[in-house]
Amino acid sequence: MVNFFGTYGGLICGFGGFLTAIAALLYARARVAEFERSVRDLDWQQVSELSLDVAKLKKASQKWQNNVNAQEAVSLKNLKEQALMQSLITQSGNVKRIKGGEF
Repeated sequence: MVNFFGTYGGLICGFGGFLTAIAALLYARARVAEFERSVRDLDWQQVSELSLDVAKLKKASQKWQNNVNAQEAVSLKNLKEQALMQSLITQSGNVKRIKGGEF
């Protein structure tokens, strides 16, 4: 009984794997054929121009974002400096001079 399942079970699993591979191949071929049909009438010159336009827009947006980040960094630095100056001013009012001491 074990010999039967060992021999024929392996063959059945192998045949099932073979059928699965054929099904996957046919599915992939159908998708490739569908893609080929969809791009058959495509103007490749326009596609290349559009890809260049996208690259230019991406570069311009990166420059804009870098400028925004730089402005935020400068304003943050200014805010920190103002807060430091304010704290120094308030602290200097609390300091009292020591009279009569030699240093």
